[in-house]
Amino acid sequence: MKSTKRTPLAAACCLTMILLAGCAGLSLTAARQETLDQRVKNYMQAQIDGQWDQAYSFFHSSYRRKVSKENYVHQTRKISYKGFAIEEIAMLPSGDEAAVKVRIDISFMGYVFPRAPQKQIWAKENGGWFVKWSEKTTSQTTPVPRQQKQQ
Repeated sequence: MKSTKRTPLAAACCLTMILLAGCAGLSLTAARQETLDQRVKNYMQAQIDGQWDQAYSFFHSSYRRKVSKENYVHQTRKISYKGFAIEEIAMLPSGDEAAVKVRIDISFMGYVFPRAPQKQIWAKENGGWFVKWSEKTTSQTTPVPRQQKQQ
């Protein structure tokens, strides 16, 4: 008779442990995402402010090995960043890489393109988040003039 009383108690304890373990995993993911969210915001704000040396510091080491800070900072830019909104952050199960969808308000050759889409890939490196540069990312934000020119 005693074993039947212990069975529901043991089951309840096991269920509680499983639920607590699941919640702990969610809070860890949320913390990672919050840190990444702030990094994305700071990276985008550096571009809006024209702080190219600061924006360079957000790049993954694979990009920094290919392009020197001096070349990045002094390159000619035809696109002017005016604003942004983070649409989605999709963390991979490993927690070490994420796809970020951003909408950027840009100006290009006098034309305004609100909410131009950009997909960024961020990777964890040395405990911090860094954006990986790719040709695909750049081509998604190069507009084709279709709107009214700014006055």
